[in-house]
Amino acid sequence: MKKLYLCMANINIQTGMRRLIFLILTIKLLTGLSLMAQKSENCECVLSGTVKDSETKEPIIGAVVYLKGTNKAVNTDEKGRYILKNICQGNYRLVCQLVGYQSVELVVDLKKEHAEDIALVESDEHLQEVIVSGKKVESFSQVKNTLEGQSLEQSRGQNLGESLKGITGVTSLQTGSSISKPVIHGMHSNRVLILNNGVRQEGQQWGSEHAPEIDPFVAKKLSVVKGAAGVRYGSDAIAGVILVEPDDLPDSSKITGELNTVGFSNGRQGVISGILQGGVTGLKGLSWRVQGTLKKGGNVSTSSYNLANTGVEEQNFSLTTGYKKANWGTEIYFSRFSNLIGIFLGSHIGNKEDLEDAIARSRPLEIYTPSEFSYTIDRPYQDITHNLLKSKSFLKSDNFGKLNLTLSRQFDRRYEYDVLRAGKNVNTLRFLLETYTGELLLEHKPVFHKLSGMVGLSGMYQENVSSGDIYDKPQLTTTLIPNFQNQTMGVFIIERLPLKKFDLEAGFRFDQRNLNVYRPTQSYSTSITQKQTINRGLSGNLGVNYRFSTALSGKFNAGTAWRAPTVNELYSYGVHHGAAAFEIGDSTLAAEKAYNFSLTFEYTLNRLSAELNLYNNYINDFIYLKPGFTNGVPDYILTVRGAFPEFNYTQVDAVFRGIDFSLHYQITDRLSYTGKYAMVRAKDVRNNLYMVNIPSDRIENTVKYEFGKKHTSYLSIGNLFVAHQNRVEANSDFVAPPAAYSLMNIQAGTAIKNFEIGLGVSNLFNVSYREYLNRFRYFTDDMGRNVSLRVKWKF
Repeated sequence: MKKLYLCMANINIQTGMRRLIFLILTIKLLTGLSLMAQKSENCECVLSGTVKDSETKEPIIGAVVYLKGTNKAVNTDEKGRYILKNICQGNYRLVCQLVGYQSVELVVDLKKEHAEDIALVESDEHLQEVIVSGKKVESFSQVKNTLEGQSLEQSRGQNLGESLKGITGVTSLQTGSSISKPVIHGMHSNRVLILNNGVRQEGQQWGSEHAPEIDPFVAKKLSVVKGAAGVRYGSDAIAGVILVEPDDLPDSSKITGELNTVGFSNGRQGVISGILQGGVTGLKGLSWRVQGTLKKGGNVSTSSYNLANTGVEEQNFSLTTGYKKANWGTEIYFSRFSNLIGIFLGSHIGNKEDLEDAIARSRPLEIYTPSEFSYTIDRPYQDITHNLLKSKSFLKSDNFGKLNLTLSRQFDRRYEYDVLRAGKNVNTLRFLLETYTGELLLEHKPVFHKLSGMVGLSGMYQENVSSGDIYDKPQLTTTLIPNFQNQTMGVFIIERLPLKKFDLEAGFRFDQRNLNVYRPTQSYSTSITQKQTINRGLSGNLGVNYRFSTALSGKFNAGTAWRAPTVNELYSYGVHHGAAAFEIGDSTLAAEKAYNFSLTFEYTLNRLSAELNLYNNYINDFIYLKPGFTNGVPDYILTVRGAFPEFNYTQVDAVFRGIDFSLHYQITDRLSYTGKYAMVRAKDVRNNLYMVNIPSDRIENTVKYEFGKKHTSYLSIGNLFVAHQNRVEANSDFVAPPAAYSLMNIQAGTAIKNFEIGLGVSNLFNVSYREYLNRFRYFTDDMGRNVSLRVKWKF
């Protein structure tokens, strides 16, 4: 507590104060403009009513009720009531939504006062488990941002990490142009939990270049929960959670589908993805879906040169079937993700002198920048396959509520091939990870008609084979990480109390992890050394959602979470070829303990909407991969496979604090402006040093104009400015942070009957730049201009 107190006492208020004042003044200015425009209209109408369950007739608490196009929204209170005030006269579309129920959309004609009661019908259960947790954060105290609709369509064809960069406060850690993983508030990998169709994604996510093995085309929307969310999702969700949320299974026997095709000029990449779904005639309640994606791209180019061996190939598919009755149902889902990723050839250097020369160069050698284009993927490359099998069943009772059981099995196979040395044609690294997870969740009936919540039990069993065929019988001592077995168990409770002006929520969770590591005393020896590490701890959350008015609401969240060190942090020793680094673990590392505080204001009035999120995350014993230096001189390690920069897993006390701000203003009926700002400050408070690999300040501005009678066509022009990261210590990295950069982007689209067509240009002026969070900035520039064409056919 003393460390936490010192951390909080040393918060540098002045760092963000000028920016915060500017943002608040901007809100007030735009609010004033909106109110001035309002005075000329009769905007004193009131819309109210009650939302009830269509079957039980019980009032529904926490449903979202809003008017389309006005940004007026409210949550129903403890009696299911809602009220929207200060509405201008006219016709509106009233929408009511709640997770687990079918959305309702009604047309209302407002004159003065209008009452509209709404009955909600329970929807298909396919998404229930994905958003059961989301239900807590969507309208409670935690911040949840969603990428869907047109914004999601514009990102089609990109990987998951790149798609999520459209959400404020989310960036990506890159390894070249093809590998990208999400970063939330400056943290990534095992601190960011990904829920893929309701199941926590388990792959080799600990590596900086181990991108999530997920096809974004399976998602109807992508959501990000910011801040410590360990109570609901798992103790290690310190930075946040990403929800990959598919669409509901169809509720009719009619066969429908869609076909997406995307082409990119840079890398001459082509993507095709399709969905076919329907029901079974004469068997109500049974439905199915088939989905698949193919992707192929060649060598990408910077603004002035090509990059050798940077192609990508991908083949994915998923199958879903479900059967639902009134009080019970079940669903089975299977997906297979397979991709081949080329690693830039210029990142694997033969000796120390050539490596230092490659890092010092402003441009790679000509041998690594071929003039001729190629789709060939040669060594070094990654070959990855991920299978997921999931079943979800529910049972609903008037006595206890709803019981959900989710079971899954995942198999992640990863091969990493190095550059050939001495003619040896063998794979360098192999990881075979098999994971079984289960969750039993009870959403109990409201107590005293007010207190609602859930109680859950979860478990995971995991085996990893890096050498040999069985996890407890390894053969080699030279693998990057050893064979291991991992077992976790968790139990949690979350309760919510809605009141007239505010909602309260609280949750607690207990987890235990048993990690067993196996290594032979020497290669091919039958004598095996076993080491066990046991970690256990509590997570907690307390949140308040306060409604100041119909336009302004605030959320405060205080949470604590913990994360046990992963096997790579404890035992890594060797060349990590995908990252082109020699990584060294530390078996003495302790578990992290995080204390997260966040304050969020949401303002919505007519044409203006804004969100301001302030956060402070103190992490005791924070683990990170630190570049190796000795007396200010960088450490490079020469191996039989070449020379590589050294990185060491180390532990400090760290503070991550920052601001996320977004603003949308509808200037006219067709013209709108969107602005985003993200700032992260991170420091090692134990040694009073800045942290490495922290995102730079980012400002994004977009102006959009819509055409046509139904606004079915649009043109948007945007600018992304990324500042120079000057908060670094001398001799803390092998290369100083790159200069600031500014990129112009254009998006245009139209809808013609069943077709949607989109054209985009990123890095319009072909700017030469290097991104600080790209591990390959040591060797090369980032991607140059890229033109994309998207065509979607719905049938």
